[in-house]
Amino acid sequence: MVKYGCDERDIYKEKVSGSKRDREQLNAVLDLLREGDKLVVWRLDRLARSQRDLLEISDLINSKGAELVSLMDSIDTSTATGKLLFSILGSLSEFEKNLLVERTMAGQKIARENGVVFGRPTKLTDDLIKHIQHAYKDPTVTVAATLKHLNISKSSYYNALKM
Repeated sequence: MVKYGCDERDIYKEKVSGSKRDREQLNAVLDLLREGDKLVVWRLDRLARSQRDLLEISDLINSKGAELVSLMDSIDTSTATGKLLFSILGSLSEFEKNLLVERTMAGQKIARENGVVFGRPTKLTDDLIKHIQHAYKDPTVTVAATLKHLNISKSSYYNALKM
């Protein structure tokens, strides 16, 4: 970072994921760019997660007369080779992200076929549903008393009555 003239006050740290397009710190640094500046990033995948966003950000940087430098990817878009590497690595990053999504979805499909249930476990067991329905039929038992006794929410109570 020192090589590019960066010091602590020049570093912008984003707390939002790189997959989000509208990021406060990114927008702030892009607004500050002037002709001859270099935007130095740690890695391209920290800047954007899709090739489209990466190219849009790069075009914006270029339109301001600035350049993009990625430290870990050894890319400097002020050179022809850097521009080529930028495009290739951007495409590879997006490809990697898409593969991860495909693998995750395939794994979830196989898990569902093998009986795995995703999400929060249901609180309403058959036994609990019977208790709720029995309490509902008893006119001396209030809804509030049932909720407190069974330690359930009002929505769980009414969902059980629908079953």
